[in-house]
Amino acid sequence: MSNVASSWTSLQNDPKAVDSLHTLATNRHALSSISTTQVATLLQVLEQLWRDQAIPAAQRTTAFSQTYHLLARWAHIQRSTARSSTDHSQLQESVSGALQLLQSHWCTAQLSAASILFLGAASQGLATDQREAAAKAACSAIQAHKAELSQSSYMTELAAGLANIMISLQCQGSLVHWMLAIVLSLCSPDDQASLKQQPDGVASIYTNASDTVRQVAPLYSMMRHVGTAMLQTRTACPKTAMQMIQPISAATNSGHWQEGMTGVLAAGGLLEGLARGTAALPPSSPPLQALCHLLTQACTASQAALSQAEQAVHDSEADAQSYDALSELEGWCVWRNAAAFACCQTWQACRLPPASASTAICLMSCLWTSCLTLTGLFQAPALGLSAEQGNIWLRNQCSSRLMQEAATMARIAAELYRLVDSQAQQVCRDLLQQGARELYEGYRAYALKTPLSWMQAIDAAAVRQVLDKAFMSGVLLMTAFWSVAAATDHKRAPADKTPSTKATSGPAAVALDPATAAGPATTAVGQAATEAGAAVSARPHADAAAADRSMIEEHVSRLEQQNSSSWVAAELLDSMSYLQFCRMKLTAYNTLLKNVLTAVSTSAEATQLLMHKLPCYSDLVAIPNAASVPADASPPGRQQPAWSSDTILATRVMLLMNALGACLPALPQGDAALQAAPMMFLYLQHPQKPVSAAAHSLFCAVLKRSDKKEELIPFYMKRALEAYPSCTHISGLSAGVDAAMRELPSGSPVVLLTLHSLADHASALLSASGRMKHNPEAGLDLIRLLAQMLLVVEFQFLPDALSIVDAVVLGCPSTDVQLSACNCIHEVLMTSDDYTRKVRCAQWYQHLAAACAAVKPVSALAADDFQTLSLTKDTNLEP
Repeated sequence: MSNVASSWTSLQNDPKAVDSLHTLATNRHALSSISTTQVATLLQVLEQLWRDQAIPAAQRTTAFSQTYHLLARWAHIQRSTARSSTDHSQLQESVSGALQLLQSHWCTAQLSAASILFLGAASQGLATDQREAAAKAACSAIQAHKAELSQSSYMTELAAGLANIMISLQCQGSLVHWMLAIVLSLCSPDDQASLKQQPDGVASIYTNASDTVRQVAPLYSMMRHVGTAMLQTRTACPKTAMQMIQPISAATNSGHWQEGMTGVLAAGGLLEGLARGTAALPPSSPPLQALCHLLTQACTASQAALSQAEQAVHDSEADAQSYDALSELEGWCVWRNAAAFACCQTWQACRLPPASASTAICLMSCLWTSCLTLTGLFQAPALGLSAEQGNIWLRNQCSSRLMQEAATMARIAAELYRLVDSQAQQVCRDLLQQGARELYEGYRAYALKTPLSWMQAIDAAAVRQVLDKAFMSGVLLMTAFWSVAAATDHKRAPADKTPSTKATSGPAAVALDPATAAGPATTAVGQAATEAGAAVSARPHADAAAADRSMIEEHVSRLEQQNSSSWVAAELLDSMSYLQFCRMKLTAYNTLLKNVLTAVSTSAEATQLLMHKLPCYSDLVAIPNAASVPADASPPGRQQPAWSSDTILATRVMLLMNALGACLPALPQGDAALQAAPMMFLYLQHPQKPVSAAAHSLFCAVLKRSDKKEELIPFYMKRALEAYPSCTHISGLSAGVDAAMRELPSGSPVVLLTLHSLADHASALLSASGRMKHNPEAGLDLIRLLAQMLLVVEFQFLPDALSIVDAVVLGCPSTDVQLSACNCIHEVLMTSDDYTRKVRCAQWYQHLAAACAAVKPVSALAADDFQTLSLTKDTNLEP
């Protein structure tokens, strides 16, 4: 505060002290009082600015603006205190200067906003004719500088000043309606360019949409204040509100996204102002019903216009008019975002408008296409923009009003989801899945194709902020989706005591039918089918009528199945897989994952649906254009396929493989599980061990459900051992080999083939370690695995198995390695409680140990040291 006091002193001594004026204007909100002397100083500054023509225009504009900001603060403080004659005189002088400034030929948009802000703050202390003069001057200034005033830097001041002027005129009369009409036309189609300014040329769909709402969001606050003030005149309020709704409705339904945007924001602000507080209007009052209808209608119309614009963009991709189509698409997106923002604010404040499908869908669409998007950043490298330009876009996105409201929007969308019908719920789930997929695909392409130096220059913390919000919003929404599905199944359970037999003959038939994934279109199909069924029921042929009834019943059964908890759980698992690349440690996520996995694992149809969500094999083996992959990540002149090099893809596949591993037991015995085998075999050799471990786990599940065990196991051993020990971890390999031994039919020769594969690879590793003087631990791990197989193979194969292991150990390149191998075998055999084969294994082991000791150098252990090894606590064991 000492700095502020010194600035006042400096300004009193020198009205041209620009630095002091700037300090005071910056700290004006902290000023609790402004004395008469200080106001006189500000008036001297204004007089100096008017008189001294030598002051540069930019400096004069800034000084005028800062002075009126301070005077506005003074007028605001004066509202709650009694004015003296000096105060009244100073107020009249200040108002006269502001009116004169607004009418001058060199008044700019910045000066207009500051002057209107002051006139609004001072309007309560003016006479009626002065208020009307201030309103007319404000309207004239807005019309003169409409394009510039629509920018966010001026809209806050402008909206605050206009709201106070309208309130001083009791929010009624032709002058107020004229002011409102001018405000609503601020973003008319003629001024579209003023709303479409993009920093440094960053161009993309949905890029400007978020920032534009921030620019005009003060209109919402303006109308909220107006609505709150209208409640003070209780008797005239409904009539006044209905008169004010007329221009708002005209703007909202104008057919132009610019006026529609301002109209829906004004409707939302007025609705909140009228519906909040102790004197709020009842929800059944005509003004509130009209405003709720406007917001709901805007949600529906904006979504419809957006769909048409998207189709126009798709149709004109190869046309010269594609830029116009993209611009139009972005405009309708702005309108949709404004409607979503207004509904979000009003629902949070007063739970209006009532829950509807259009509102829920509008919020979900806005959340995933504008709030939680990084499209501009992803497209910047392809447009040839610098990393600094990408950071500019990123900062604008993180500071946008929609981004700030993302958490609130997600929470409200989750609340609305519980209140809408099943068809709208399906659309919301589809929008979540689409948004998560687009974020995943965009980040995946960005990570692969963007030069590494460009990515390193991007603000990683800002990117993480967006991704964290996306993941948390996704978990919040999916938790709501799951709770509704689980509750619906719980309510339906008493009525459905017996399983329905009207569905298709097999679980895969429903999952494979494209109609089951049609989303909102299923209702239209159902209506068409019902109408056709009604017509056919009148036919004389009973067989044709029965066939049509069967078709209708089958379709209804599919719709019921699509809304079942297991089906929803499979959809949610797919959505969760797209967000794995930005996963956070959240307890809610772990609980959700556990619940949906439990639901899917009890349904063959849901498991089959999840199986169809697996990535296409051709996409996995394709070689991406990985510009950001370091040069040393792959051999020179050789690029790795997507399944090996794409880490973003690997996060999704890992979740799907782990989920399928837990859910495949729900499938019937047969070849249904083989659909996952190609991807599973690919990822056995993935360089990241958690991913390859998931593939090993999936192999165990597939092997248990498949009838082609003897065909799968040899290829599994080949793929797994090719990547051992670089990618294949011994724990995953051990689990796979153990499953193979237990699942193979009795007497299968694949047992010996598996033993030979392991023995050959162990011999090769141990020989290489002897030549290269490397650690033989990888080979010794395979020796342990071979010893474990001795405990599980069929007894008829035991002699051959012992011979195979014997040959591997005796073929070791050095005696030290042989002794280490014997120790590994000893450790495994000590764990056995199988007395049917323990004697045989003990005798074999002692002969093997003696053979290794016979060639042992003198410095090593004596030969009879092996005789002290005990394989069991049974004292009756004979050597």
